[in-house]
Amino acid sequence: MLCLDASAPQTCVALGRVHAEGAELVVRDTEADGANQTSERLHLRLRAALDAAGIAPRDLATVACGRGPGTFTGTRVAVATAKGLALSLGIPVVPVSTLAALAASSPQLDPGQPGHVLALLDARRRQVYGALFSLGGPTPEAVAITARSPERVIELATLIEELDETLAALREAGETPWVHGPGCGPYAEQLPEDLAQRALLAPGPTAEGLWRASLAALGPARAGAVDPGAFGVTYLRQSYAEMGINKPKRKPYRSPFVDG
Repeated sequence: MLCLDASAPQTCVALGRVHAEGAELVVRDTEADGANQTSERLHLRLRAALDAAGIAPRDLATVACGRGPGTFTGTRVAVATAKGLALSLGIPVVPVSTLAALAASSPQLDPGQPGHVLALLDARRRQVYGALFSLGGPTPEAVAITARSPERVIELATLIEELDETLAALREAGETPWVHGPGCGPYAEQLPEDLAQRALLAPGPTAEGLWRASLAALGPARAGAVDPGAFGVTYLRQSYAEMGINKPKRKPYRSPFVDG
């Protein structure tokens, strides 16, 4: 299974084997590039992953791809690449939530213990792409990922308000979530104190997190694999160009993970 995601400033590629006894991650490629060169370099990175594993494209059984939400251009490029590859090979695609992959990338989680992650991507315009996930499994590869809230594009403070009852129940059980992702940077002041203390600024999913989320999305008996024609992008909102609005975005948050 070849996995790719380009919906965040950090793009990643993972390649591994899935078999009856479990799964094995063979090649991992994570690069914080601001998603600026995704369209130019993604196909080269996919080829490099195949070469590193010593296999040809025809040896692939499945392609998993981040469907967003996230950057419009990066997500479209990744989805188009995955669909084109799957169609040419006659294999299915596994749609993967980029937010789920981000949650599964959190280094605060103990692979052997259940945990909860509020995954946050910077959506600009004073908003985040966010959702709360519960994760757990006996090994890093055998991770169940359950969405505890819908994926939203929203102001972070409003998202926290919407999650108030769920967060209160988790706190009561001694299971305060971790907070993870690039959305922790520009809007950190909107987090409650206990969540702010558990927040980790990160540029996006890692190859390992994408692999875990892809396995969870694939599911038992590969039920999560779909025909490439049924695979599309999850935007959550239209871009200004699509709405016919010529309005500048806020000054981009200068991430410590991207030069320039």
